[in-house]
Amino acid sequence: MIDDSDAQVSDFLHELRQPLNVIGLATGNLRSALCPGLAREQADYLAAKLDRIDEQVTRVAQLADQLAAAARDALLAARQS
Repeated sequence: MIDDSDAQVSDFLHELRQPLNVIGLATGNLRSALCPGLAREQADYLAAKLDRIDEQVTRVAQLADQLAAAARDALLAARQS
C-alpha cells in the first residue's frame, strides 16, 4: 500500500510539473519572438507580463518540491511504524 502511495505521489507531481515546463518554455518562446519587433514601451510591458508568469511558474514548482518532500517524509514515517 505504501508503494502504491509513493507511486501515486510521483505520478501526481509529474502531472503537476509537466504543464509548468510547457508554460516556462512558451514564455521563453514568446519573449524571443514578440519583444524584438515591438516598440520599447510595448516590449517592456510584455516582458513584465512574461516575467510575472515565470515567477508564478517558479512559485508553483517550489510548492511541488515542498509537497514531494512532505510526501516522502510521510511515507518514510509510515514505513518505520
